[in-house]
Amino acid sequence: MRSNRFWRYLSLVTRELKNICAICCCMVLVTNAWSGELEDMKKRVEELEKNRASILTKEASLARRTDKIEIGYDKGLYIKTMDGEYSLRIHFLLQSQYKYLAADRVSNVNTFAIPHGQMRFFGNFIDPKLKYRIMFELPGTQGGATANLRDMWVDWQWKKYFQIKIGQFFVFYDHENLEPTWALQFVDRSIINAHLGFERDLGVDVHGSLFSDCLEYDLFLMNGEGRNQINLNSKLMIGGRIVTNILGKHNYFISDLEKSHNPNLAIGVAAIYNMGNERIDNNRLTRITGDIAFRCLGFSALALANMARNITKEETDYGFLGQIGFFLFSNRLEAAGRWAKIFRNGALGADTMDLQETGVSLNYYFNEHHLKLQVEFSHLWNNEAIQGRNDDRVRLQLQLFF
Repeated sequence: MRSNRFWRYLSLVTRELKNICAICCCMVLVTNAWSGELEDMKKRVEELEKNRASILTKEASLARRTDKIEIGYDKGLYIKTMDGEYSLRIHFLLQSQYKYLAADRVSNVNTFAIPHGQMRFFGNFIDPKLKYRIMFELPGTQGGATANLRDMWVDWQWKKYFQIKIGQFFVFYDHENLEPTWALQFVDRSIINAHLGFERDLGVDVHGSLFSDCLEYDLFLMNGEGRNQINLNSKLMIGGRIVTNILGKHNYFISDLEKSHNPNLAIGVAAIYNMGNERIDNNRLTRITGDIAFRCLGFSALALANMARNITKEETDYGFLGQIGFFLFSNRLEAAGRWAKIFRNGALGADTMDLQETGVSLNYYFNEHHLKLQVEFSHLWNNEAIQGRNDDRVRLQLQLFF
């Protein structure tokens, strides 16, 4: 009995040991299989990580290239780098005009014209403080057959109180002279600017503002012969302008489109000495001007006096301008009036005939100065320097500025 029990017990233990060995073998085989699969999975994960890193690197590189430049539209097309070191803005100005001149003693004029078709490029390069501007009239405007360079300058705006501009630009003389063409309250500037004012010239201008913009100054040295003209002698034109912003900061815009609640009042004076102007027989000239500009709550006013003294001939010409404007009902419809007179004694030429202009203008601003329509009526005394020729002129002008 005992012998049978022993053998049965031994047989049972042997069978259990076989089962345990079989289980262990299975576990070893499964472990080896999983180990191989895990190695494959690790390799695949590593490859995916490498691919992902490569993709991220390419995307980052593309993002860096894209983030360096911004292109858009903000009252004009622009391209600029995100670090601010380079920028380019492009503006277009188109003025389409109809004019009717009821002329005295000569034939009437009935015509369409394009007074201005301009392209403007401006911005900064290398440094945000280094500004530039290039502007020219397109062929066909103002009777020109070819493009006509107006502005080309570089302005290093080092500090607010000290900046240097060099190239061709507006002479910093009187307020009307410095108003942007696209921001005029009338279709064009007055007879004061045409006969006693300045346009653009070639030279250098040191300028800036002091005491929190309360005082602005310009000191310049220029050829004195006008736009796109080299100096034909050794004598240059030197001058300066000072503006005191008594209330606010006026700038060189007359119309009060924003209907400012705070008044803006500025007084400016300027003086120029031309050592010898080639266009009038190298005569020495002294020019002095003073102006007062004000705007508030949609009302605007400009008063200006101008004097040209020919030192060589000892003759003096005078000019005076008064101009007001105010908005009717809204900030879209503006009415304006102008009076100007010139007393000529031959300081700037042989003509000694006085000139006078009175006019009214009605302006509708569809989108500020970017899209506006102007209707103007003017009466001109001794027009075209013809004694007794008193003309009536009507001009209708549509402006696009973008």
